Amino acid sequence: MSITRLEVDLLKVKKDLQEVKNVNNDFCKVLDRINNFKQSINSDLELKEIISEEFKTKNIVDIFASIENDFAELRNQLHKQDSYKEKISDFVESLRTQKVFSFEETSKTILFLEELMFVLNADIISIKPQFLGEIDLGEMAIELGLHKTGAGVIVQSELFSEALSILINKKMFRNLIFETSNAKIFLKASNEIVVESDNENIRKISHIQK
Repeated sequence: MSITRLEVDLLKVKKDLQEVKNVNNDFCKVLDRINNFKQSINSDLELKEIISEEFKTKNIVDIFASIENDFAELRNQLHKQDSYKEKISDFVESLRTQKVFSFEETSKTILFLEELMFVLNADIISIKPQFLGEIDLGEMAIELGLHKTGAGVIVQSELFSEALSILINKKMFRNLIFETSNAKIFLKASNEIVVESDNENIRKISHIQK
């Protein structure tokens, strides 16, 4: 059993799925074109005969029927696979110790972080820049009376919301690491967070965004 081989196969499936999506989009366009023909010949019998002859010459009907059968077969295979896939999916998710969360607005990122700390029962949060020398948290440490640890600071939970506001106002809400006793949170950008923790916590955290 090779994890590397599994990764290669998954990436191939992901690539092929994109092709399936493209095929489905193309077929939707085809359906629209056929619908245009349908609308055109609704009250024009002469035009219907012309189009019918063209369809026969170019084998349109048989090609369309073949494609319909292929889609039906695919739907049937997916339906049969659902139950098995669900069990496998549950197992895979039970191994998850990292998850990416994305948000449309910075305000939603802030809210998520605040709720996240509540779910983690975090009394103390370490905040530090992901890249040394990029962000200086010194002013925030002085303003809130925080303990400094190298390039980072230690924040009590009751001051966390205020610390986030300062980070926003000083345009430092990016490339930060928030660390608690049971999780590590990477703020990649103002709208993207990566959480590392045990599987139980990841499952609890996943419900926040829902």
